[in-house]
Parts: sequence; C-alpha cells; structure tokens
Amino acid sequence: MNPGFVTFLAAAAEDRRDAFLGAAQRLGAPEQNVEKDFWVCWTLDALFNGAEAGGPRLLFKGGTSLSKTFGLISRFSEDIDITIFRDDLGEAATVDDLEGLSGKKRRRRLDAIKGASQAYVNETMRVEVADRLRAALEATGLDAAAGRVELDPDDPDRQSLLIWYPKVTATDEGYVRPAVKIESGAKSALDPNKPAIVRPYVADVLADLDLSVPDVRTVVAERTFWDKVVILHGLRQWFDARGALRGGGQRISRHYYDVYRLLDSDIGRAASGDLALGVDCVRHARMFFNSPDLNLATATPGSFTLSPSREMATELARDYAAMAGMIFGTAPALDEVLGRVAELEGRINQAKGAEASEGRTGGRGA
Repeated sequence: MNPGFVTFLAAAAEDRRDAFLGAAQRLGAPEQNVEKDFWVCWTLDALFNGAEAGGPRLLFKGGTSLSKTFGLISRFSEDIDITIFRDDLGEAATVDDLEGLSGKKRRRRLDAIKGASQAYVNETMRVEVADRLRAALEATGLDAAAGRVELDPDDPDRQSLLIWYPKVTATDEGYVRPAVKIESGAKSALDPNKPAIVRPYVADVLADLDLSVPDVRTVVAERTFWDKVVILHGLRQWFDARGALRGGGQRISRHYYDVYRLLDSDIGRAASGDLALGVDCVRHARMFFNSPDLNLATATPGSFTLSPSREMATELARDYAAMAGMIFGTAPALDEVLGRVAELEGRINQAKGAEASEGRTGGRGA
C-alpha cells in the first residue's frame, strides 16, 4: 500500500482539516466530501494493493469509477462498487453457460456464486480491510478504536461492508456519513477492463506527498455507460409496476446525472452508438440481475424506457435536490438532465427502425 496515506494521517488533525478545506474550496464542494474521498481512495488501496497474495482478483466499477478513474462525471462518489472474479471463487459461469441450463440448475449456480461471494466478503475481505485500517491508525498514533469495518446491516445479501473512519472535519448529518461503503458481488460482467491509477482530491493541495493508488483494475467507461442505461430502464419499469421509486428513492437520481454527464464526453457519445455493447450489457443483466419488476426483456431498441413518467420525475426531484451538494460547482437543472436522457432514449429506440429499414433495402449487404 502507498505509505503516503499513513504520512498524511500522521499529520496534526488541524493540518489535515486545513488540507481538506483547501481542496474543497478548489472543487466547490463541502470539506466532508473531500475527507471521505480520501478514505475512498485509501479503501481502494487496501483492496487492490493491501490484500493477501493469492486471493481472488477484484474489479472496480460503477459511478465512482467514472469520477475517480476516468474523470467523466463531476460529482462526489462515496461508495465503491467491487466485482469479485467468480472464476477465482471456484464459481466460473458465463451467460452462455447459464443459458444452457434448466431454470432450476441455473438458479442453483447463481445461488452458489452469491454464496461464494458472501463467504469471501464476510470471512476474508472484511478481516483484511479491518487489519489494514487498524495498522494504519496505529502507525499514525491515532486511536485504532476510532475506525471499524462491519457488514452493512441494510444489505440483505450480506455482501456490503462499511468502513467507518475517524473524521476531522465538522459533523455533517445530511447526505454524507463518515463511512465508506464497499458494495461487492461476483455476478457482474468482467470485460472489458483496464488498470488505472486513482488519486484523492486532497492530493491537489499536497504537492510534496504522493497519494496515488496504482493497479486499480477498472471496468471501462463505455460498458459502465450501458450499465447505467440498463439501470434507468429498470427504474422506470419498477416505478410503473409498483408506483414507487426503487429503494425508496434514495440516491437513485445520480444515475440520470451520470448518463447526462457521460453524454457530454467523446467516450459517452461513442458508447451510445455502440448498440452491440448495449445488447451484451442487457443480456448479462437479464441473466444475473433480472426480476419481473425490472422487465429487462423490454430493454431493447424500440422499447427502452429511460425517461421517468411525470409522477416519477416529481419524486426523483426530491432525491436530486438532496444530491445537489454532491455535485461539484453548480448542479444542472433536473429538467435539463432528463431532457438529455429523453434525447438518448429516442435515439436508441429509433435505431430499431433504422435497422429494419436498412434490412429491407439491402443496406447491410451493399
């Protein structure tokens, strides 16, 4: 692990607080967010560079990877999405493998993957991260009891950890709590991915201290774009089926913002036209994550539902207002965000008609 993190933690609390404040002022963000970002990066270092040799490979994915690895979104990301290579857990399974099984055998395989992931998170990852946290705090003279690692009691799948850290910034009882959440699992797609370097925002005001976290293997942003598209489709289908936002509407507006920002980038615009990648993402999601209320069978050009209904948008607005403090600088209006999403939905759904027309005129064979 990078010893620079220990060096920083060994500094006086006032000096650390000043560093967080300085970085926050540069970003236009609360200092609590910058402090938590430091611990997000420390946690990534513990996972990718502090684990015992010979353990399963890990993969960084999701919205936090879009900000920390690729710099494609301008919001604070406090949770870490981690995929454990299921092959390394002794539960190798591809979509092709599972499609060839009966429903009962497929469910048994999926349950086995989940069980292996639960065992690793509970028995190995939790212990190793706790050991690294205790060692870091003890090495800096801080109270080791001020930090702890525990299973997230709100995760019924028992695959998430909370890393509680000793904070030096002012208490914030709002959207941000002093705990980094590691959301783990072994069912996500593994490719394409690439190694990356991650740095905390506070490093920008610490010119003489290297806080780089190397070798963080990360899902490429193009696939994450389509994963987000599939999420938006499922959110609308869920609301239509149940009349309520999924997960109580907590922190789901971020997915709309992320797609909005991705479409501002060359990577996102190119990905939006890669329908083959989209098909692959949907196929994987239908096999590993589908439920009737997500209705992923309709996540196909011609029937994607990315835009919320009017009633759903009203409820999303409350969560988006709460999330505004997580966005660096001035947050775009929700209407602007949803307008961009609606344009994407129309473009993807029109692709079906374009393909049909091309097929009728022999365009593909020309």
